[in-house]
Amino acid sequence: MSKSHTDRPSGAVLVAGGAGAIGSAIVSRLEENGREVIVLDQKAPARASTAFQEADITCEASVTAALTSIVERFGVPDSLISAAGYLSDGPFLKMTSREIQAHLNVNLYGAFHVARQMAELMMGLGGKILFISSIHGQIGVPNRGAYAMSKAALGAMARAMAVELAPHRIRVNVLAPGAVNAGMGPDPKARGYWQSETPAMRIAEADEIARFAAMLTSDDASFLTGQTIALDGGASNLRPQRLIDVD
Repeated sequence: MSKSHTDRPSGAVLVAGGAGAIGSAIVSRLEENGREVIVLDQKAPARASTAFQEADITCEASVTAALTSIVERFGVPDSLISAAGYLSDGPFLKMTSREIQAHLNVNLYGAFHVARQMAELMMGLGGKILFISSIHGQIGVPNRGAYAMSKAALGAMARAMAVELAPHRIRVNVLAPGAVNAGMGPDPKARGYWQSETPAMRIAEADEIARFAAMLTSDDASFLTGQTIALDGGASNLRPQRLIDVD
């Protein structure tokens, strides 16, 4: 296979939102795999030895300053994993434009700010961009409308990016977990419903998401781009309309 058809050699991985629950698991897995990791977040990662750059991804100027510093210190990262997220429950009939905007600011615009600037840096080099999304963007779940909107839009953006960036050897994919034993959904009742409605009869552990994220930003996925992969134990295939009601 010619060099033009292969991934750029695996190098540093920038994990936006790498101090969060799922982001931290991804960072740990990448480091265990021998990858150099840089965390981009508003708070420092759990491991003091992990490289860290503070930034507010909802502010484009903050992202620009942060990436400038990262490139000066480490060069252009080979991969971006966008794992920052925001979730707030609420019924559709009581939803406000302010609540929708809060979700879009982090889940869509924040991801866009980092991904667009990283894609510009990757031009001529190649690279991998992976968005951590949710199956909420693919199925209907009560009281998660604003979250679902932001995640569905993220998937649409990723597909357009994949087509435009493929000639530049930049792969773009989306990993859409179901319920995870970490992160933004700690309600035991909600988790119980997800477990009962998931064909695998359980929810995922954060490291299961992390292992798949590491694979998707490695040479093992060198011909995969423009895809949204539901890592959900089959939940998106079975009675999605009966999933959680958190009222």
